[in-house]
Amino acid sequence: MRRIHKFLNLSSGERSLLIKTWILLGVIRLGLELVPFSTLRKLLYKLTILFRGLGKDFSKEYLVWSVAVVSPYIPKTTCLAQALAAQLLLQRAGHQARLHIGVNYGIGGHLEAHAWVESQGRILIGGFDLNRYTHLLALE
Repeated sequence: MRRIHKFLNLSSGERSLLIKTWILLGVIRLGLELVPFSTLRKLLYKLTILFRGLGKDFSKEYLVWSVAVVSPYIPKTTCLAQALAAQLLLQRAGHQARLHIGVNYGIGGHLEAHAWVESQGRILIGGFDLNRYTHLLALE
């Protein structure tokens, strides 16, 4: 009940941002399960044309915050889904955002992957323990 109260106390712009972030993250989460990554990125680009200008009134940190807030409400949301959503929201708001993917051999030799987003040299989401990962690629 407290969460609903907090949501209702937000401005209409903030509520709209959270709702659209929730939809975007849900689509990304589903897309990662159903289609190849390259296809998903193309589809997301087309979908997010509807989001053009979304978030222009918000800081980069606030856009990333919206992803962090809605992520627990989308089952099995991964760092890749969060990074994709953050990158798209940032880009649609006119900010530079680069998605990075790295890998590491974890305990028992299992391959682990991690995704994060940086903008102008600053990590905005997924920036924990990055020195463990070997950087594979960066996507604009």
